[in-house]
Amino acid sequence: MGYFDPNFYSLEEYTVSPPTVSVDNDTYPDHTVVKVNGANRHGILLDIVQAITDLDLIISKSTVSADGEWIMNVFHVTDELGNKMTDPAHIRYIEQSLMFAERRGGGSGRPPDEVTTCLNNLLGAGHLSSEHAVLEMTVTDHPGLLSEVLATLLDFSFEVNSAVAWAHNGRAGFIFHGPNSRAPTTGLKVQLRRVVEAHCIRGIEKWQLEISGPSPDRAHSAERRLHQIMREDNDWEGMAGRTDFPLASEAVVTAVEMEVSVRNNYMVEVNVRSRDRPKLVFDVVCTLQDLDYDVVHASVSTEETIAVQEYYIKKRGGWSRLTEMEKGKLVECLMAAIERRPGPWWMRLEVRVLEYRDSLLWEITRVIRENGMLVLGAKWDKKGELAAGIFYVKGGSSSGNVARRLIRWLRNEIGGCDFEIKESNNS
Repeated sequence: MGYFDPNFYSLEEYTVSPPTVSVDNDTYPDHTVVKVNGANRHGILLDIVQAITDLDLIISKSTVSADGEWIMNVFHVTDELGNKMTDPAHIRYIEQSLMFAERRGGGSGRPPDEVTTCLNNLLGAGHLSSEHAVLEMTVTDHPGLLSEVLATLLDFSFEVNSAVAWAHNGRAGFIFHGPNSRAPTTGLKVQLRRVVEAHCIRGIEKWQLEISGPSPDRAHSAERRLHQIMREDNDWEGMAGRTDFPLASEAVVTAVEMEVSVRNNYMVEVNVRSRDRPKLVFDVVCTLQDLDYDVVHASVSTEETIAVQEYYIKKRGGWSRLTEMEKGKLVECLMAAIERRPGPWWMRLEVRVLEYRDSLLWEITRVIRENGMLVLGAKWDKKGELAAGIFYVKGGSSSGNVARRLIRWLRNEIGGCDFEIKESNNS
């Protein structure tokens, strides 16, 4: 007679519902353990990591097992202020985000409820910006380019409700969201082309511009989409041979190694060692998914300022053999994904808007440009009359003197804002 386990539940009972999320604040005194279990599918790991990082949570340690039809994930997290995750609304946000991701294709899900993170970032129904017009642009990077682009958008009455911008490896990428703009698309494109060509010194300027209207199918976060358009722009080329990473003499240079693991059913083993920073795991996982790889097992650990990530991956569909060209591209794309987003080793300008006006974002970037500083990354969000921004900048030989001068200029030139500089952390 066969043995029947009274505690056994069929897999079907689990797969009928979205992944379960449990939070443990008792085991460790200094961080929260988030566990997510559920039926496996392509892209589920990215959905989980994106929900966690959207909440401005930092993943210090993680283990992932997704071999077969079931996925088990454990994340050790704190918020960016170093606190545990204790707000029930944040737990619900993760659950609702995963439910929305599960049902997105069928149209029966709804975006998660609005929540505010520890950094006062607002998430929720408007987070996906599906009701906004979108302008996406990649171009050769030049000093002051972001300010000139924003001036053009202002001239054409393209109101910017949110923006994200990165400069990397000689290229720049911008994504702007705004209300369904009445700006004449053709005229705006013509003027932006003139801005680009004004910096052209080699005769032909490589750039890409796309303006699209509101779309209910726009599901990716702006930062994931920025990764995609910059990778399509080939900003990853030449990364494996680079030795000029910022502060390379004082910090760890990003390294990516891989080999085929015979012990693990010939999966590709990818090891990544880099400086730690917020959203690092998200940047790696979204790149693996967008390159059509499934993560079967993974582990993440951090020690002081160093992050070590290990992934066992397969091409979607189970094929694990990679050509030398595929291996080379994967290494360079992962290095680019890690280096694109500025980290705490750069000077960070935080802006809190007290009196909003449409020209404010352009005014801030103009003052940065006129002080001889470069914008390496920017994030801007507006809701109603409230707005806030973060700008990573570099320039000058003495960061303390530069910071004081920049703050003084900003306060003298721009009213209605509160400015704060966080010095670069080169450790």
